[in-house]
Amino acid sequence: MDRRTVLKAGGAVAAAVAGPSALAETAKWPTREITLINPNAPGASTDLTARLIAVALEKRLGATVIVKNVVGGAGALGPTTLAAAAPDGYTMGLVAISSHITVPSLMDVKYKPWEAFDVLGQVAALRYGIGVGINSPIKTIDDLIATSKQRLVTYGSNNVTNVVAMYQLAKITGGRFRWVVFAGGVEAVAQAVGGHVDACIQTVAEMRPQIDGGKLRFLAAAGPERWPDYPEVKTLRELGFDAVTNGPFGYAYPAGVDPAIKQRMEAALADVMADKSVQNQISALGMVAIHRSGADYKAYLKKIEGELSPILAETGMVKKR
Repeated sequence: MDRRTVLKAGGAVAAAVAGPSALAETAKWPTREITLINPNAPGASTDLTARLIAVALEKRLGATVIVKNVVGGAGALGPTTLAAAAPDGYTMGLVAISSHITVPSLMDVKYKPWEAFDVLGQVAALRYGIGVGINSPIKTIDDLIATSKQRLVTYGSNNVTNVVAMYQLAKITGGRFRWVVFAGGVEAVAQAVGGHVDACIQTVAEMRPQIDGGKLRFLAAAGPERWPDYPEVKTLRELGFDAVTNGPFGYAYPAGVDPAIKQRMEAALADVMADKSVQNQISALGMVAIHRSGADYKAYLKKIEGELSPILAETGMVKKR
């Protein structure tokens, strides 16, 4: 028997010995706390959703789920951290258009978006809007566009996904807009309220407190539909501008998690999303509660990539290769 045969036989024995142990670990999972990575700052829509999902998962898994905010890199740091995590079933995180499409299109990332994650499912879709400080001379979208033709207009946001509608608006109108990146959506809105940037494009959770407080003027919904909170405010499309920011998000493991553990987590997430109280809490945050399985959500993101990539290329957002 040659050395290669001996090594192969030894490997087979080792696998046989390790097999039952690995199976036992899978059967006992989870035995410690699970980390849920969120790439946005505390108080953001995705953060608030992650915390209520975490509580609901704890009840179904019998383990603590901790939300960890990994903020930075215009949304790139969170998915990069998730992709690099050990595939042991104890780290999951947010995946969305940003992780799979816009961020990899805009900059070099240390992961392959369609290979780095085992997708668990979609939980919601964000609603986006454009606002200005209440003391701004800009009263309407038409004012915003007119101003952008006279001078450079700045707007704040924390994530590249948010700003697609603004890039489209610039292309359609010929206006001059500059994106100013902030660490969190709440900060981006506060800077618009304070007049440090001309406008912001953010989600309901970040904008609503300032709108209701009389400090932020809501100019237009930037998503496919009006916000139920403010049904009188039209979408950009209704105002005659074919510009939209889409915002589905869900969760994934890093690639390579034991299929049995992935199946259990995916089932737990589906059970959470079937809970009417969870759906109502997500709606109360100003989002749409939508559940898709891991496979369906990944396919949906792939479909969006086909629609969005040409838009990103046209707006100049795609990195030079």
